[in-house]
Amino acid sequence: MQRRTVLKGWLALATLPFWAVVQKVQAASWFVQAFEAKQISEVMAALQAKAVPVSQNIQIEAPQKAENGAVVQVEVASAQPAGSIRTLRLLADANPTPLIASFELGKQVLPKLVTRIKLAQSGELIALIQQADGQFQQQRRFVIVLEDGCAGSEREEPFASSMKMRARPLEDGPLGKGIVELKIIIVHPMRTGRSKNDDGVLMPAHFMQLMQVVLNGQVIVDAQTGTGISRNPYFTFYIKEARVGDVIAVNWQDNRGFEGHGQVTVTQ
Repeated sequence: MQRRTVLKGWLALATLPFWAVVQKVQAASWFVQAFEAKQISEVMAALQAKAVPVSQNIQIEAPQKAENGAVVQVEVASAQPAGSIRTLRLLADANPTPLIASFELGKQVLPKLVTRIKLAQSGELIALIQQADGQFQQQRRFVIVLEDGCAGSEREEPFASSMKMRARPLEDGPLGKGIVELKIIIVHPMRTGRSKNDDGVLMPAHFMQLMQVVLNGQVIVDAQTGTGISRNPYFTFYIKEARVGDVIAVNWQDNRGFEGHGQVTVTQ
C-alpha cells in the first residue's frame, strides 16, 4: 500500500500551538477493499500478501481468554530494528470484517505497539508485518472469547470527542536508549453498525478511519483503522528520535467526517 497523504495540510500546522490549528482535515482514501473484506483470504489478496511465512521475530501478547470481546488489550512487537518494518497490521479471522487496523511506521518508530481491539468470537489474532523490502511475515495467537465484542446493545448519545496524550522518555532498557513512550486515548464510540440501541434498532456505523502522528512536523505513524478497534481508541507507540521539548501532534478523522486534533510536548 502506498504511503498516503492523510490529513493533508496538517503537516505544516503540526508544530503550531493547538489554538492555531483550526483548518478542516482533508481526507484521503480509506482502504475500502481491505477493510470491508469478509474473509482473511480477501484481505490478504487486497494487500497482495501471498504465502506469508510465520516469523518467530514477531510476538503477540493477548489474553488466552477474553471475558469481554469488546475490549481486548493487545501488544505486538518485532525483534527487528526501527526502520526495517514498513507496515504493521492487525487482523482477527473470526471478526465480520477481519482487518482491524494498519499502521505505517516511520524510521523513528519501533515495531512495537499496544492497542485495544474487539473480537466477535474465538479465533486467531494475526499480526501481519511488511518489511521495508516489501516482504511479508506473520504471527498468530488463538484467543478464546466469552462474550461477543462486535454487536450487543449500546446507549445512543450525542457525539462528542476529546483526546488525551502523554509523551515521556523511558529509562534505557530492552527497547534501547533514548526511547519516548507516546500514549494516546481518543474518546469515540467506534460503532460497528451491528449494535442496537435500547429500542432494538440498529445503530449506524461510526468509527475512526484515519490517524496520523506527527513529530516536529514529520509524519511518523500513518494509520487506518476499522470497526475492530475498541470504543475510545487507545494506542501506545515507542519513538526513537524524540527529545524532551519536542512536539508531537495527533490528527484523526472518522467515517462521518468528524475529526480531532491534539498535541503534546515530550516531558520528563
